[in-house]
Amino acid sequence: MANVKTIEPDQDYAHPVVELRIRATPDQLSVLRALAAAIAIHEDFDLDSIADVKLAMDEACTYLLVRATPEAVLVCRLQYLNNSLHVTVSTTTSPSDDSRGTPFGWHVLNALTDSIDMTREPGVDGSFVTTIEFVRANGPSS
Repeated sequence: MANVKTIEPDQDYAHPVVELRIRATPDQLSVLRALAAAIAIHEDFDLDSIADVKLAMDEACTYLLVRATPEAVLVCRLQYLNNSLHVTVSTTTSPSDDSRGTPFGWHVLNALTDSIDMTREPGVDGSFVTTIEFVRANGPSS
């Protein structure tokens, strides 16, 4: 029998986390949308909410992908907890990234989600690790 070890031994198995690491390139958007939709379907989101989750994933990831450094990896974590889908997406972004202001996509994300937040932390070589987190409740958006 194979020896199986877990990366996070204290993980709460009642609320598992799905994590996907992919190249930070736009051709990966369909994979990310499909993953978000699959989890929303599995958790019995209605069709409108599934569409909102897919679009929110698309907007958040696109925001990061256009700012990603060459050879960056995009990390996406999804967890269904307390009747809501919690999504965290992060990647390394270039130092020339100007995240000030509120682009149209950010307004779309606010409309599609119940909460949203973005953080930027210094990385290596003057780059940043930029993270977008959003929560979408199972049901009509408030």
